[in-house]
Amino acid sequence: MARSEKQVAIEVDAASVLLGDEIQIGGRALSVLDLVHLSGGCKRVTFTSGETLIITPRTTLAVLRTVKGWDGPC
Repeated sequence: MARSEKQVAIEVDAASVLLGDEIQIGGRALSVLDLVHLSGGCKRVTFTSGETLIITPRTTLAVLRTVKGWDGPC
């Protein structure tokens, strides 16, 4: 079977957020463009829209992440 991509909802923190993650903020889906490590384990997240968000190690967010390797069309 062919490999396909699928978006899954997962919970992330400052240590596990990745480029390309899609974060829902204020009813808008924002895609992560850049991540910068800050002191104390914080990260500055820059979105494709140009907006930024600073998250601490205790911040948890629900994100949509595109994963590869799903079998079949679904």
